[in-house]
Amino acid sequence: MPPLSDLSTPWPAALAIVLAIIALASYAVRAHGRRQRRHQRGRHRALTRSFLRFLDGEETAHRIASLAEGADDGCYWSALETLSTRLKRQQWLRLSQALVRSRHAAAERRALMDDSPWRRALAARRLSLLRSRASWRALRKALARGPEMVTFAAATALARYRDRGALRWILSHESVLAHRHRNALVSLLRAFGRRGLSVMARALARGIHDIRVELAVVDTLGLAGYSEAREQLERRLFAGDMDLRAACSRALGLMQAIECATSLIAALRDESWQVRAQAARALGRMRAPLATHALAARLTDPSWWVRHHAAYALKDLGEDGQVALRQVIAGSADPYARDMAHEALTGEVRKLSA
Repeated sequence: MPPLSDLSTPWPAALAIVLAIIALASYAVRAHGRRQRRHQRGRHRALTRSFLRFLDGEETAHRIASLAEGADDGCYWSALETLSTRLKRQQWLRLSQALVRSRHAAAERRALMDDSPWRRALAARRLSLLRSRASWRALRKALARGPEMVTFAAATALARYRDRGALRWILSHESVLAHRHRNALVSLLRAFGRRGLSVMARALARGIHDIRVELAVVDTLGLAGYSEAREQLERRLFAGDMDLRAACSRALGLMQAIECATSLIAALRDESWQVRAQAARALGRMRAPLATHALAARLTDPSWWVRHHAAYALKDLGEDGQVALRQVIAGSADPYARDMAHEALTGEVRKLSA
């Protein structure tokens, strides 16, 4: 009788069989996962198309509400997320009305009380995708309850609702968004739309203590071209820190606030080059002819950015500014001024003049 060891499968072969079984099982699991994801994407696309057909008048509100109730959470919110950047405001409001009794939205309102701030922030984000009075009340509570990440998510949702009361609350509780970057604050403020600009202007007039919030308000008013706030911005050209003075100069230029040209000419002598550069750029944007002499003088500024913006501002002033640039090229003793004037007039960058 042969030894038992001779009857067993050699260990390399046994290992290969085990590895093959593991690989086969792994492949089966991945294939199943891919099928599930394909089916999920298909359901998501079908629901999205149903929503669009409703907006085109090809589906009834009852029909899409029924389809929404039958969809799982992932499919439902993915469909709305897909549409969030495509719908006009009136379409969004119409879809919101049709889905106002959605069980999915009710679940997210309950999730705003979850122990996890991450889950509450996700709920706030989802509730921004549809408007309802019940969601508005829940988001208002989440806004005040915090913490900061939840407050910011709720504020973003309420901005889409165009809730000026929420905007007033944010501007009177500046510390609740203490760690948000200035750019994030600008995006949030801009989301409130034009109806929020007067609220921001009034807050600026009363005084904003957090410099980041103040800068974000100034940036937002400038980007919106809200010229009603120009007096408040002009006053800050000569008060406050360098970032604020520069931001106000930039905002006045974006507003085309020609009434403030004299103040911006004075800002060309500011101690900070950032402010001088933005003042020069603003004067070019508003095409202020009375700034020609002051801008020409800035072509000898020690800062490259000030010289650059002054030269291009002169070009934008039309014939008077371009005459000033040609005079600098022909007669200035400063080679940096001559080269910058040449670049602005011709678009050619050349080596430093002899």
